[in-house]
Amino acid sequence: MQLSDDFPMIMEREAGMEEHIPPVSVAFGLFPMLDGRRTQEAGHEVYRDVEHVKIAVPGDRNSLFFQPSNDVYRKRFPKAYAAYQERGRKPMEGMPIENWAPISRSVAFNLRAANIDTVEALAAVHEGHIDRIGSNGRELREKARAWLADAKSGAETVRLAAEKQDLIDQLAAMQAQINALAQQGVKLPEAGAASPEAARKPAKARA
Repeated sequence: MQLSDDFPMIMEREAGMEEHIPPVSVAFGLFPMLDGRRTQEAGHEVYRDVEHVKIAVPGDRNSLFFQPSNDVYRKRFPKAYAAYQERGRKPMEGMPIENWAPISRSVAFNLRAANIDTVEALAAVHEGHIDRIGSNGRELREKARAWLADAKSGAETVRLAAEKQDLIDQLAAMQAQINALAQQGVKLPEAGAASPEAARKPAKARA
């Protein structure tokens, strides 16, 4: 796990602790986590930034604690949380640009410098700004759009295949029930045959 400057550590003693308790290194920040539902819908990996807390005891290599944050940690380390809020980084959602296989790491850094953090953002760059990201900006944007379109098409194919399999499973379950009833000697009405209740009803006289 690599943690970037999104988690600049500060020294803070846990709120309510006595003075003889040494402070620890603490940081709050945003860390990308895979969004399973959005990934399934989009047909490619979609990440969303989730607030995390990082805690470490200086000098102890095995003390690193890193997990999603909550109000408990925000109250335990209010100074570190306030520092995180002051940094004010916008949450990210989508395919991180540095994880996109068609480009090199250096290209990803250049795109991030242009405030393009995801493939979705690259595909949405306005024509008036496209030249600002380099001479190959249009080529990169078209690659991003094509990649997203292919991924979405693949997701739709997977969805239709899943629906087809569900229907097959339902029909198989119905046939299994019919077979079980037949083995028990239960006679099922033939298609188009009247039910026993309908057969017992007298026919209406014609006018």
